[in-house]
Amino acid sequence: MTESYRVAAIPPYTELGEGPHWDIARQSLYYVSLTDALIYRWDYREGKVYSASIDGIRFATFIVPVKGRSDCFVIGDTIRLLVIRWDGKASKATIVRELACLGPDHVDNRFNDGKVDPWGRLYVGSMLNESAGNPFEKATGALWRYCDRTGQMVEQDRNMYISNGLAWNRATNKFYFVDSGANHIKEYDIDLDGNLINPRIWYDFKPDGADPGYFCDGMTIDSEGNLYVACFNGYKVVKISPEKKILAEYKVPAKQVTSVSFGGPKLDDLFVTTAAKNLVGPQEEPAGAVFKISGIGAKGLAMNEVVLKDKN
Repeated sequence: MTESYRVAAIPPYTELGEGPHWDIARQSLYYVSLTDALIYRWDYREGKVYSASIDGIRFATFIVPVKGRSDCFVIGDTIRLLVIRWDGKASKATIVRELACLGPDHVDNRFNDGKVDPWGRLYVGSMLNESAGNPFEKATGALWRYCDRTGQMVEQDRNMYISNGLAWNRATNKFYFVDSGANHIKEYDIDLDGNLINPRIWYDFKPDGADPGYFCDGMTIDSEGNLYVACFNGYKVVKISPEKKILAEYKVPAKQVTSVSFGGPKLDDLFVTTAAKNLVGPQEEPAGAVFKISGIGAKGLAMNEVVLKDKN
């Protein structure tokens, strides 16, 4: 059953909107247009979107705030993690420093989605860069944890096609992770160092081998442990219970649904990013917009800021 809900579009229309992150302190939604290498901030009070480009980057795959640094964020760019500085209004942001890089063995890959766990640790997935081949055919991606103590990327899992949605259930000490190419969600346990262990397939979107016509993409979790999963090519977000039942579907007027995040003053709005990529034909507006879904009768969890050593 799907509750009564309302959908409102927030322009502009991105080519590949991704990575929504609700910042409570600034009452703002941060997100990116991945292939355009642009970062965005939608100010809730003003109802206005600010955007910025960053000289010297090729992609902006995700954006997360740095704890204690109101103007600093971490983004993904190809195989680099970068700290950037942005006041949230200027049309240009600047690179502060490189946080980490995957190195020469991964030059054909790129980062994709990234998020911070409840303890301030950054996790990010990688995948085959589209310029190097079809990521649906080659599982060269991996899941990584950034270790701020050593400045190194620590591999958590490998043989991923398209690393995507990440979500933590702190109450059960479980982590959930989407591989869009495999079209499934994995569940992991979390050890004391933040390493992800005991992986198993938790939800398969093609249990009988049949293609459902869409693939799972970005993901978030609510206060009751339900997962909300963006369905690329599906015009929807699905709500999946801890018992693995689809409880609701939330439709948006854009085919390429990429990711989802709770936000708003009460954390009870669902913000959905979409894309307007010309894959098998042009996508008309409002494709590429962010959609705010209200009235779903659920509340999200506060999103986390990455904890980094104090460096300029």
